[in-house]
Amino acid sequence: MPSYRFCRPDDLELIVRAINQCCRIHETDTPEMTEERLKAHMTLFAVRPGNCMVALERQQPVAAIISTRREACAWIQTLGCQPAFQRRGIASQLVEALVRKIAIQRTADITVDVPEDNDAALNFFQSVGFEERGRYVTLEGEPDSPGDPSGEVVQAPAAVLLDAYEAFHAFPACWERSEDSLAGYGELIHGYAYREDGAMQGYLLHQGATILDLACAPDADAAHVSAVLLGRLHAAGASPVTHPKVNAADPLLDILQQQGLKPVRSYGLMGQKLS
Repeated sequence: MPSYRFCRPDDLELIVRAINQCCRIHETDTPEMTEERLKAHMTLFAVRPGNCMVALERQQPVAAIISTRREACAWIQTLGCQPAFQRRGIASQLVEALVRKIAIQRTADITVDVPEDNDAALNFFQSVGFEERGRYVTLEGEPDSPGDPSGEVVQAPAAVLLDAYEAFHAFPACWERSEDSLAGYGELIHGYAYREDGAMQGYLLHQGATILDLACAPDADAAHVSAVLLGRLHAAGASPVTHPKVNAADPLLDILQQQGLKPVRSYGLMGQKLS
């Protein structure tokens, strides 16, 4: 019978092993976890060792749940169990213990993003009290011919562009693309702003060919602004581009598809309110 325990700040090596041995086997497109990457996730996404839990058999991890936490909400980054230990209720115990701890910490909500092609995972989270709330869609491809700018595109620091984050986002972003997460990158990400008549109409933040945020002013022509920004990114040598987890309720999703980006994966946003 496995033993269970929440991790401590000095358990980073254990968390890395647990992710690689228990979680990555279910996420083959996820890079191998290292202590350096885990520390980066702690900074960017607020992964908290104290909200990560492992199941151990003879001191070896057989299942793990990796969770983040900010004041108002927590997010399950990954959950996994080795095949030989599945169907024993281990994953359910991990989730239920985490939910209890999050509630004690007075955090009101917990969410998880589940690939929509993983019926087993969707059914599992429903079985432990999570409800569907929305969808995210990851886009990838070569943008069509760039828009003809009537204004100017300028490079700008991420910190400056994020000043407009709240005003430019009518629809909530996923945990990794939230304002707090993007601010954690500091100078590791680069940005472009599109201005007309001295007013910023939109901006794009990217790391290489990965778009971390693309947002338009509420009164802007989103099709025009996004085409210009995508064109500038493409001209800088980013090809093909990827835009992870766009909120499916955001009209920008359809606009980006019309501009040449294609959906490659979709996720169900699931959550549970905590009393």
